[in-house]
Amino acid sequence: MKTKFPWLTRRKKTDPEILLEPPLWMKSCSNGEYFHFQTPYEKKLREFVLRKADDNARRVGMDRRDFLASAMGMVTTLWCINWASGCGGSSSGVGPVADAGKDAGGGGPLCVPPDAMFDPNAACEVVSGDQFIFDVQTHWFSSEDTRRFPPSVLTTFGPLFVIANENRYINQMFLNSDTTMAVLTSWPGTACPDDPSNMDPCGLPLSNESMVASRDKINQLAFNTQRVVQHFQLLPKDPTGIDKQKELMTKLYCDRGVSGWKMYPGFNPGSIDPRGVGGYFLDEAEPRQIIEHGLSLGLNRFCVHKGLPIGAFFLKEHNHPRDVGVVAKDYPQANFIIYHSGICSGFDTTAEAPPEGPYDPADPDPKGVNALIRSLADNGIGPNQNVYAEVGSALDQVRNNATASAHFFGKLMKYVGVDRVVWGTDCVIYGSPQPYIEWFRNLTIPEELQQQYGYPPLDATNRAKIFGLNAAKLYGIDVQAKRCRVQTSELERLRRQLDEEYGTRRWAFQEPAGPKTWSEYVEHSKRSALVGRPG
Repeated sequence: MKTKFPWLTRRKKTDPEILLEPPLWMKSCSNGEYFHFQTPYEKKLREFVLRKADDNARRVGMDRRDFLASAMGMVTTLWCINWASGCGGSSSGVGPVADAGKDAGGGGPLCVPPDAMFDPNAACEVVSGDQFIFDVQTHWFSSEDTRRFPPSVLTTFGPLFVIANENRYINQMFLNSDTTMAVLTSWPGTACPDDPSNMDPCGLPLSNESMVASRDKINQLAFNTQRVVQHFQLLPKDPTGIDKQKELMTKLYCDRGVSGWKMYPGFNPGSIDPRGVGGYFLDEAEPRQIIEHGLSLGLNRFCVHKGLPIGAFFLKEHNHPRDVGVVAKDYPQANFIIYHSGICSGFDTTAEAPPEGPYDPADPDPKGVNALIRSLADNGIGPNQNVYAEVGSALDQVRNNATASAHFFGKLMKYVGVDRVVWGTDCVIYGSPQPYIEWFRNLTIPEELQQQYGYPPLDATNRAKIFGLNAAKLYGIDVQAKRCRVQTSELERLRRQLDEEYGTRRWAFQEPAGPKTWSEYVEHSKRSALVGRPG
């Protein structure tokens, strides 16, 4: 059996040593906005995956690092997650599974054929697919836009900015993944004053103008196939005032072809400017003006960060989705895309949030995704109406627990609607989104959970909807025409060339770009909070 991949053999001796990790990251990580602690469960799961990969690599005569980089390594990882989640004949987690045999995969949400752990052709079939994938939450950062950030922030934030640049974005999103289209969006900040002599810290890590320029550059590379659309970052409580925001909305809509509006209700501009007011709810006066002005311009897509607790300069109560149902009822002509699906709502950190489970209508204080569901129910917003659930970074909270993943997607499909769940990854901060794609291609909802909780099936039809068809309809994309044009673009020609020369799994062993230790994140957050920067 072939034991080396071209992209591995062509590495230079001076290149950094590749860490031996599963293809799905299982250690602490951050996207720069929040920090996810490696749980005791994930620590045991990572050890189990590496032991199982070692056993399987020996069986097929491969080096363990090469095995983990192969499709067989991904299948082995999925098999281990399924088993560790209590779906392989054991309900006691990852303790007794070290000696599990190859036929012990059982059923469960990630039921992959055990033989595919040892057969490269079968493994490739398991992780491959031809879905139209539309990622509605992606990021990169501009060094030009951060020039007014103070050195104290760049010291800790700088590595993320350097890694998650435009070139990496193009490579990882379109050359190293199966992503067809993407929405480019930004983090919050404060508007810079018109006076160029005023050098107070201000701006976004990727400005609205930079998003437009990047969109046009990438689309030109793709023969104008519109592989990227972009949002306009809105700041309803910015010290420059709501009228300035509405003026900018009109300018970008009329002159730049913006495709949606993005808001962070939890952002606290008062942390950096005494004129700013900390946080807001969507049903307050200024955000309502934003919604109404967007509708008057003819653009009804409003993307809103809810859940996923962020650092000290974000306010937890305003990250709560209790206001989503209110504005959805008041503005039925608007579409609200809820980034992160409200995951971890009601908690100060992601570490405090328990795994996602079923929704309880009798719970007096639901949290996490259940808080979003309650907000919709309290305001009469049923499935497949004007609220969408986006899953970026929420995936990182559930993907290592197959049962929690089944509840997460099952609830969203049942209560938000099978036509209203949309794919997002929060990449390129995490690197290539391909590991998430291959994971989701194999996620199902077991029959017993469907029967017990009324979840729709996560079958090929609904999976295709979530991967891209729902977002395509939301953004007015002709899927067939888009795919035909993309296949003839320069980017796709280059991708095929790279596949032939280096192999298809060039993204293996990538690390998240954000802080990886708590001390690094805390230092990052303290400095960032002083000037209102995410982190």
